[in-house]
Amino acid sequence: MSKGKLLITGASGALAEVCIPMAIAQGWEVLAVSRGAPPTAAPDGVRWLRADVARMEEADTLFRTLQEAQAVPDALVHLAGSFLLAGLGQTSEQQYRQCLSANLDSAFFTLRAFVAARRRVGGGGAAVFVSSVVAAIGVAFHEAVAAAKGGLEAMVRAAAATHARDGIRVNAVASGLMDSRAAAHLLRNPQSRELAARQYPLGGLIPAEQVARMLLTLVDPENGNITGQILPVDGGFTAIRPLVTAN
Repeated sequence: MSKGKLLITGASGALAEVCIPMAIAQGWEVLAVSRGAPPTAAPDGVRWLRADVARMEEADTLFRTLQEAQAVPDALVHLAGSFLLAGLGQTSEQQYRQCLSANLDSAFFTLRAFVAARRRVGGGGAAVFVSSVVAAIGVAFHEAVAAAKGGLEAMVRAAAATHARDGIRVNAVASGLMDSRAAAHLLRNPQSRELAARQYPLGGLIPAEQVARMLLTLVDPENGNITGQILPVDGGFTAIRPLVTAN
């Protein structure tokens, strides 16, 4: 039984590689959006569209195209984004603006167009975004991405409040460092992997599958009473500190 149409942005990224097949297996009809061409190993049965959703005009055009094709998505999983490991002094104006554009502008413009499309067909639906632990906990050398993800979380809560009357749910998943190809430059050797994993109370990096599963849980129609939430998948990073002993 189909759960409906699911739009996934950032569809050529590492998290999408996990999320798209999982969504198909759960019964979603997937509409995948990326700035570039589909990956060569794209799953069968996925409709691919090209758009830079960090630009308002392109996000609006994307949803007009879907509406004309009678393919307005029932749910949105927004995976578009980027990562910048740099402090204030190491971040150029171009890097800063690119980071905010990829993470915050893309989320704002896509949600704006999604909400408008859902309201035109009578409301309802769900959207979920990917945030980061750095929005809640001060982590060195993450100033630009922390600003972007902090803004995203504030947007999620405000939009959830505004559009509760339309039956549109808006949530986010705040992830720790995922063990995926997107983090390969940070996890380039066993020592760097060990140091990164030791930051988390459960002592390991975050599997991308767990993040994808939570994202799909939050847009599932069966979970229709969850909105305005930022749910962490972070090995306890933002909530607890483990007991440190000599052994």
